[in-house]
Amino acid sequence: MLRPCTLPWCADARRQQGGAELAELSQALVEALGRGELDLPLTPTRAAVAQASGWLEGGDSLLLQRGGRIGWRRWLEAMENVVEQLLERQPPSLSAPLEAAEPTSTLNAEQQAAVLAMDEAAVMLLSGGPGTGKTSTVVELLLRASQRHPSLRIGLAAPTGKAARRLGDAVRPGLNELPCFTLHRWLEAAGDGFRRHRQRPLELDLLVVDEMSMVDLRLMSALLEALPDACRLVLMGDPAQLPPVGSGAVWQRLMDSAVCERFGSASVQLVQTYRNRGALADLASTLRQHGIEAFGKHLDQLPATANVKHERASLRRLPPSVRDGWRHRHERLSALACGLLERPEPELNDAAIPLLQELERELLLCPRRHGPWSLEDVHRALLGSAGWMDPWRWSEGVPVICGGNQPELGLANGDLGVKLGSGEQSRVLFRVLAADGQAQVRRLHPARLTSLEPALALTIHRAQGSEADRVTVLWPPLQQDNAPYEKRLLYTAITRARGSLDLITAGVG
Repeated sequence: MLRPCTLPWCADARRQQGGAELAELSQALVEALGRGELDLPLTPTRAAVAQASGWLEGGDSLLLQRGGRIGWRRWLEAMENVVEQLLERQPPSLSAPLEAAEPTSTLNAEQQAAVLAMDEAAVMLLSGGPGTGKTSTVVELLLRASQRHPSLRIGLAAPTGKAARRLGDAVRPGLNELPCFTLHRWLEAAGDGFRRHRQRPLELDLLVVDEMSMVDLRLMSALLEALPDACRLVLMGDPAQLPPVGSGAVWQRLMDSAVCERFGSASVQLVQTYRNRGALADLASTLRQHGIEAFGKHLDQLPATANVKHERASLRRLPPSVRDGWRHRHERLSALACGLLERPEPELNDAAIPLLQELERELLLCPRRHGPWSLEDVHRALLGSAGWMDPWRWSEGVPVICGGNQPELGLANGDLGVKLGSGEQSRVLFRVLAADGQAQVRRLHPARLTSLEPALALTIHRAQGSEADRVTVLWPPLQQDNAPYEKRLLYTAITRARGSLDLITAGVG
């Protein structure tokens, strides 16, 4: 919960006639920014308060009314500037293209249209839910671009290290070794700024950015500032997922129907699902289209053979199924971690594959960091209240997470690893991105990491960009009146599952 607004205009609002109502509107807008939202619905009360304040008057007014919504002018104009920059980017003038094969017949009509549209478009918007073939489309698009222009400098990017590695792993088999980094690493983030900008642009002809739902306004603005005018851009993501942690949900704005129309054939939405997720796919579709109430009714009607299981448990304690699940998982992880501490460096990449595969096979997700069934609650219960935040006391096989960007180590905020050894011999094993963008396994001393946390569970926000064969979601009452946000939160959680989902909700007792 944000504190009462302390910004200068909030203080001015309290001094004005009707200041209490204006301060309340200001506070609501500030809280909306904290959720990543740039504006609010324009209710009759808000409209009257804003009109009486004079904050809507003039070309440099504090507030801006747009249709049935109202927000801070500065943020709304910055968002529209991003949209206009993308629309104004012109297809580069290239030399005569080489002959290239038509898109493979395994792609459906929408996918083939996306591949062909990129022949002429400077910016491509590719949206769709899980299993709709976004990555397959991009692979074919990149193959075609490489055939037509063999010297094309192509880059791959995503907001998080996990998402970047997933994209790189999916694309590279057919496209050799394309560099794939987080957006922060591409832009050379330093402190509060970026070393890549208009005067020192990225040396790229084509950039693909995945998981666009996680990209906020500041990061997107910095990317556009650093892109050469002739660089083509492919943006892809799932519009139903959570908005970014930072202010300004760029992908949600780009997915507005009026904006999509302006992009014409360069905006493609994939709807046909190819990956068979059984009840998972049906539930995700129900939640996306009809909301949490319809989702709950559908959930209660699932047959016992479905790949989604629903359990109700007491909020007073961690469910026994979670405790048992961790015990079995820890046994598997610790057995696979055994001996990796002593392995010679040249053998480490291959030797660590089974452990890293097991690490990404399961996810336990929580919607919040504090409170019952939270991230903190899980780690206190499973690691002990005395040592749950002390890496030196964690046993071998405990999953860990990097809490900050450390490009000198090849690590990004949110990268997952595993604890090796114990005591003074403790190390953490990570799959990092080397300087050339290729994945490499490294053993690091815990003291070298600026922030290291246990990762027996992840918040749903942290898990964005990840997938696992089996996902368990702890879903306590969230005690907030924001149904659209809760819907996106739950949708993001359940779509992390490739194979099966265990949804645990709070019962009575």
